Amino acid sequence: MKKYILIAAGVVILGIAAFVAVRHYARTAGVHPATLLASSSSIPNLVPLTDFAPGEKYLGAFDGFLYDGTNTMPAAHAADGMRFASEIQPLDVNGNPSPAGKIVVVGIGMSNWTIELCNMLPRTNQDCNPGSFIYQAEHDPTVNHANLVIVDCAQGSQVAAKWLDDSKGNYAACVQILSSEGLSAKQVQVILFKDADPQPKYSLASSTQCTANSAIDACIYEREVGNIARFAKMQFPNVKQMFVHTRIYAGYATTNLNPEPFAYEYGFANKWLVAAQIDQIAGAPIDPVAGDLSYAVAPWIAWGPYFWADGNSPRSDGLAWIPSDYNTADYTHPNIANGVPKVASLMMQFYAASPFTPWFRASGHSTIKQ
Repeated sequence: MKKYILIAAGVVILGIAAFVAVRHYARTAGVHPATLLASSSSIPNLVPLTDFAPGEKYLGAFDGFLYDGTNTMPAAHAADGMRFASEIQPLDVNGNPSPAGKIVVVGIGMSNWTIELCNMLPRTNQDCNPGSFIYQAEHDPTVNHANLVIVDCAQGSQVAAKWLDDSKGNYAACVQILSSEGLSAKQVQVILFKDADPQPKYSLASSTQCTANSAIDACIYEREVGNIARFAKMQFPNVKQMFVHTRIYAGYATTNLNPEPFAYEYGFANKWLVAAQIDQIAGAPIDPVAGDLSYAVAPWIAWGPYFWADGNSPRSDGLAWIPSDYNTADYTHPNIANGVPKVASLMMQFYAASPFTPWFRASGHSTIKQ
């Protein structure tokens, strides 16, 4: 399994790379990040989505949990996910099943994501940082090393708005990375997605309603990720699954790059995006914010591991984020020593155990389908 390819400053550097006619999303019409840089302790009721109590609501308006009232995926969506997982198999560069082919997984997103996926240091070294996800997967004997290739196409500063199409060259750069490793876009079958937008302006409020033109940052992000899912499906025609991931805690941030509560509220955007696909597939109209997420135009979308916890307050599984987990330059990016391994460990646990990712495991299917 190759490790990744990192792209910086335009230079390729080899490495290894429910039915909802109107949804009432309480968002605010404007908490500015400049007032939020000290700590999310000044923002009430930031409960991890996975730790909500039944009936509990963020800002008195928004249900928690990853899915509708639960952290368990609805049965119909789970069945679809299992079906798509069973179809993932080694493909040759033309996208045809082949015993000598590869199962290619690409990560797309911004700086935090490339740091967590691989974080090659030094850049001339063709191995990822030992704490990163790709490195851990590469060196774990329980992972599929026969034909799985995980490629880090995430890039610094390439925020969600820059992945809506290929006007910024991000998809072309990813294809170039693949090509340099003897791979093609037609072999990509899984996307690992995590991103954000810089200098957010408007957080959620109990009166907010997301619309197709909403200026609320979480609403914008949901709309963007829906667009990204559709465009990625065109760029990677054989993609079947897309796992969305959240930001880590951003309450220690010393800049307004993407502080709390925005990092937290992107979790709601992910939740609504996944719910929009679930509802549409079940027969509801196309969601006006997320857009068309039918399987004809978008991959099956589901949660990857949920990374957010309220700073040094441990969530129910013990996860907490403390200042020593961060790069001291901005307390936004995770550091190599502590923060990156936390994220990578959560990813390894999730992908090694999920019923939707047999392609990740050495014990999973890794042969041609009959």
